Amino acid sequence: MEHSTPQTDALQFLRSARRIGFVFSGGSARCVFQVGVAETLLELGIQPAVCVGVSAGAWNAAAVAVGTGHRLRHYWRAFVRMPYLDLGNLLRERSPFRFAEMHRRTFARYVGAERLRSPETLPLFIGVTRLRDKTGVYFDARTVDDPLQLLLASNFLPPFYTRPPRIAGETYGDGGMVNNIPYEKAFEAGCDAVVLIANKGESEGSLYRSPREPLHEIPSPWRERTVVIRPRHRLPVAFTERRWSVLATIAEIGRLRAREALLGETHAETDARGEIPLTGAIFAYFALTRALLSRVAAARRSAR
Repeated sequence: MEHSTPQTDALQFLRSARRIGFVFSGGSARCVFQVGVAETLLELGIQPAVCVGVSAGAWNAAAVAVGTGHRLRHYWRAFVRMPYLDLGNLLRERSPFRFAEMHRRTFARYVGAERLRSPETLPLFIGVTRLRDKTGVYFDARTVDDPLQLLLASNFLPPFYTRPPRIAGETYGDGGMVNNIPYEKAFEAGCDAVVLIANKGESEGSLYRSPREPLHEIPSPWRERTVVIRPRHRLPVAFTERRWSVLATIAEIGRLRAREALLGETHAETDARGEIPLTGAIFAYFALTRALLSRVAAARRSAR
């Protein structure tokens, strides 16, 4: 549906669906793109029945699930305006970064454990990676003892975090390491339509699923029931961007891009594109090479 179906059909499809899932992919600061997309979806009356999130997208998913999606810009702005370095934190958590504390403060204000346990809160599945065997696991944030620790686990990446959170005795890390676009989880939860909000630009190629699968095509029958909303090009923002003036521009691109996808509009602002830094290009090259070699090896095994 991402390419072959007219965009106005995508909106009609969503409006006719019985149970819609919103899936928020990971991508660090680039997940602010999802803020604008969520605004447009809610403005058009597209209400989710289930939310799924991984990595930085988990915070957006949580806000939408508890009904504070309309405050996501305030959420992000409050987060990035806090100081993120504290040398005293080296003694407490062996890291100068204080992102965990920043998340504690903004989570309590814009999401909160009490809201998550409210009967009105939507099912909220957060993807994490079990570190002992690198397996993807999903928890419903409404039912865990400490939902903040769950969301922090889905964001755990050194050196920004140094102590992997424990959930029921197990340590977990960033959910995007295994599956950065877990649309399957929404279908497993009974959805007949899914909106997948991804951050990789269309001109950059297929969807990014994981380091092992940097080029992913959604297979049938899920493809026909998934509306993918993502940028036209690589977003002009660094993964670690903290300036709200820059992030607000990306949120606006998300808002307009969703209007293009669902209403058939055209906006020049969505043609903005960022440059790939040298380190990013090197990483992409090796990730793609590794993925291609894995496919060749799998084909040889199946041919035997």
